[in-house]
Amino acid sequence: MKKDKTAKQSETAKKRKKIPISAEDFLRKIGRMYSEYATEDIGCHMEPDFRYSSFWVLEEMTSAAQYVDYITGKIQTLKKENVVIKTSMMHIKEWGEPCLVLEQEPDIETCLFVERSPKGLIAKMDMMPKGFYKLVP
Repeated sequence: MKKDKTAKQSETAKKRKKIPISAEDFLRKIGRMYSEYATEDIGCHMEPDFRYSSFWVLEEMTSAAQYVDYITGKIQTLKKENVVIKTSMMHIKEWGEPCLVLEQEPDIETCLFVERSPKGLIAKMDMMPKGFYKLVP
């Protein structure tokens, strides 16, 4: 049954109209999801074979549908448990690329970075420790 559900979600993701977005605007949507427990339509900005990896998770996610399911569930859990996450947009000093900083507690800070495809859709997102980078507002 789970396989059928994933196949249907993947089919829906392929049929949905894709809307190009800047890396910074996409990260701002993700930031609203975390800080306001908001449900944002992010799937329309993602390549169907979108990839998500986290420094803390061994297995990479390999589809937009898989990530949308994951983040939707995560946001619901954060809201239910009343977890407060502060977000801020920063840029990597060396490259100027945008990154979203997520601060759950003073000592837990992570960064989200994205890569866009030639079509202007989000192809990849990575979550890494903030301390790995020199960031500027």
